[in-house]
Amino acid sequence: MKRHVNDYQLVDEVKKDAFVWHAKHWRHSKDFHSHRKAQLVFVEDGFQYLHTQEKSFLLPKNHAAWIPSSTPHKTSSPLESVSLRTIYYEPKVLSAYFDDIYLFYVPEVLKKMILYTEKWSMNTKQSISEEYFLKAILYELPQFITSSVPLLIPSPKSEVLKNIAQYLQQNYDQKINIGDLSNIFHIGRRTLERNFKSEMDMTISKYIQLIRLVKSVELLNQREYNISEIAFQVGYKSVQSFSNSFFHLLGKRPQFYRSLSETSS
Repeated sequence: MKRHVNDYQLVDEVKKDAFVWHAKHWRHSKDFHSHRKAQLVFVEDGFQYLHTQEKSFLLPKNHAAWIPSSTPHKTSSPLESVSLRTIYYEPKVLSAYFDDIYLFYVPEVLKKMILYTEKWSMNTKQSISEEYFLKAILYELPQFITSSVPLLIPSPKSEVLKNIAQYLQQNYDQKINIGDLSNIFHIGRRTLERNFKSEMDMTISKYIQLIRLVKSVELLNQREYNISEIAFQVGYKSVQSFSNSFFHLLGKRPQFYRSLSETSS
């Protein structure tokens, strides 16, 4: 099912504690939107970026995101088709735990539970069995969210750092010298490093590493290149250094995300 302009309004108009919406070919909107209902979104196939006003998150295949109630967000993907399974929950049934954004790998048992809800997709009528099943998913969700996946890129607020961040995201595969950055953007090196660390809570080199690894996860999901080719594409000089950086940041080797892309839906 494809999304229509007024579908977001429909989500909040449905008088149910939980509402299921599955879409095999999700069409992404360029505009931020929000809804009263909180949202659990599972990427069954493909990958997408989830953007809030502060950060951008990568959601690979077999990962999910919890988006709190009334949180402005939008999604994007370079792929023509992304298969999403979404469940919306009314705020009144949520505890304070669900006030934060979570990103996590979906284990097989939760995946099967989410796929089972397809029978209720776009069902606006009350159903006792649906209500109990969707609440069971909700109540067990904290057990599945053991740790958030750090596939996120923070967004600066100041205009100068926004321009610098955009430049880094466009040139992540190049050797980037902080001295050159300070010259390009007419800001002292020490001032640049201090302001960047203060606003982004990380160094410029850490930010570049983060961009490279998030981009590599995207490429791993597309299955067009092997791991060695991806390592060099994102700016690493050796596969070993790429794999070590990957593991240090994400807690898993690149082969893990490549294996996810190769599994059938």
